[in-house]
Amino acid sequence: MARCDLNESAYPPLPTVATALAEQARRAHRYPEFLPDTLRAAIATHLGVDPAAVTVGAGGTAVAFTILQDCLTRTRTRRPRISTPVPTFDGFAILARMLGATIDPSPLTPSGIPDLDALLAGIGPDTAAVILCSPHNPTGAIIGNAELRAFLRAVPAGIRVILDQAYVEYQENPPDIAQLLGVNPDLVVLRTFSKAYGLAGVRAGYAFGLPESIAGSRGREIPFAVSAAAECAVPVALAAQRELTSRIEAMRAERDRLIGALSALGGTVLPSHANFVYLPGDDGIALGRLLRSIGIIGKECPEHGFRLTVADIRTTDYLVDALRLTAQTA
Repeated sequence: MARCDLNESAYPPLPTVATALAEQARRAHRYPEFLPDTLRAAIATHLGVDPAAVTVGAGGTAVAFTILQDCLTRTRTRRPRISTPVPTFDGFAILARMLGATIDPSPLTPSGIPDLDALLAGIGPDTAAVILCSPHNPTGAIIGNAELRAFLRAVPAGIRVILDQAYVEYQENPPDIAQLLGVNPDLVVLRTFSKAYGLAGVRAGYAFGLPESIAGSRGREIPFAVSAAAECAVPVALAAQRELTSRIEAMRAERDRLIGALSALGGTVLPSHANFVYLPGDDGIALGRLLRSIGIIGKECPEHGFRLTVADIRTTDYLVDALRLTAQTA
């Protein structure tokens, strides 16, 4: 059985990172830093921003939780709402429920891009935050730079916009965040080391924006929550950009091969800018269930489609051969 449902990297940690983690294991009896200030500084240096503009946590989901906590604390409504396109990352609905907020869903376009007009129309007096993914999860589609700027310009002042860029390393021409912050100072960008960097098990994520927009989330960082393994691995990973680029190029090649194979077998696959592919509609769901029957576990998005993480070469070979055999015997 192959698990292709969580968008994990098909590759283990980069060699230099694996070595650093092995050395760190001998110091596992020691606490990490009380608050992740050293790691914060390393991330800020990588981004070219002030450390006060960065908040760090045990994975992107944990950071999203503190950002939303801050949003709901600042809102005056007793019925806070969070607007986001659906389908999206399942964790957002869970976080909203934990915080006593309601998700206001908006649709995607047929090409899998968030419908920004519909999202904007759904913002109301009880909206505490807006969440956007680009590349979008689960479709892999990206929002154009001009469209994103226009949307940010139109969002009412005081509403936090969370731009989830969990898969940004896979995107060939990501937006200039400094320009976006100039358009909307309430923007906060959420990222993780769980995807392209291959550190899902280490649990390290961060967000950045203007210092005044990040301050509330920073004030909710839990002491000792960022592990010593994360403190050790992340700076080494950030220093290994050449190796990371090689991994990303390999993933893109495997993704394109997977898309070609699925398309040749009759599947409709949306263009992807992430480490997964998406097959929309009932036909996509049906193909996903067929894959499950041959041991390939993907992510079914009920009533919407099916998402499949790009795996290693051997898994893709097995998937393609098994599907061809199934088609021949059908």
